[in-house]
Amino acid sequence: MRFRVEVTGGAVGAAALAMLFTVTIPVDSAAADKSNPGSEPARISAATWTPTATLNNGPIRECYAAGCAEVWRPGPGETLRWSHYAYNSSGNRWYYVQYVVGNGTPHTFYGWIYCGNVTASC
Repeated sequence: MRFRVEVTGGAVGAAALAMLFTVTIPVDSAAADKSNPGSEPARISAATWTPTATLNNGPIRECYAAGCAEVWRPGPGETLRWSHYAYNSSGNRWYYVQYVVGNGTPHTFYGWIYCGNVTASC
């Protein structure tokens, strides 16, 4: 199974891409590879987190495939932020997001959400 990542400004080699992000972009099935960005929130750093909102209660998942485990399920109209996106082997666009929930002591969840579940473009 192969994945491709959309990079603005032209094609960038794997080594150059690794220098741009401090997170790991999964190449093979992230369900089998727990080194994907959703599994280690302490390593996450992004140049920009762009706000978007949920359209429905679609889940945030551990990887960018419908069969991956759910991390959290935000309700409709919730605000979350995305840093980058990837396409899975079916050609579906998924956004890597952070979602903060909680009063007093907030909890931050990281994972992937299908583009059809958020206001960001598909």
